[in-house]
Amino acid sequence: MTITRVFLVGFMGAGKSTVGPLLSSRLGWTFVDLDEEIEHCFGNPIRTIFEVHGESHFRSMEKAALERLKDRKNCVVALGGGAFVAEENRLLVRELGWSVFLDCPLEVLLTRCPPDGTRPLFQDYPRVAALYQSRLPFYQTSDFRIEVSNRTPDEICGLIVNRLSNAS
Repeated sequence: MTITRVFLVGFMGAGKSTVGPLLSSRLGWTFVDLDEEIEHCFGNPIRTIFEVHGESHFRSMEKAALERLKDRKNCVVALGGGAFVAEENRLLVRELGWSVFLDCPLEVLLTRCPPDGTRPLFQDYPRVAALYQSRLPFYQTSDFRIEVSNRTPDEICGLIVNRLSNAS
């Protein structure tokens, strides 16, 4: 099977939106930030969607955005932190391509994500820690895992490209 889509999975701050454009450039593919796709298609920032319509509405928008990727090939997709939690999304990702878990300890993520309100679910430490722990088992079902806290984005891309060439 030839892999034509790579999905970057991980918690907020793991580096999906940083690694994604670099990886897509190396592969000669396009980069898709799923959250940006949702904002573009629905005309509102993620934060507004959460505040006005709630998380469940946002999750249905997220699923619809993922389904639209069936028509696109040769792309690297940065998934939102919660996208891979839903079983239907995990199944769709498996059907469409290959998932890479950018694994980063919570302590490092906390230094990368300021509590400035831009991330709706990133509020207080107990809530973030519980959210991280609840999502971790789903992230760990990805096709490939890379511990990213002590690696540069270029090193991470190199590992993914190497693994991708061996997987195809």
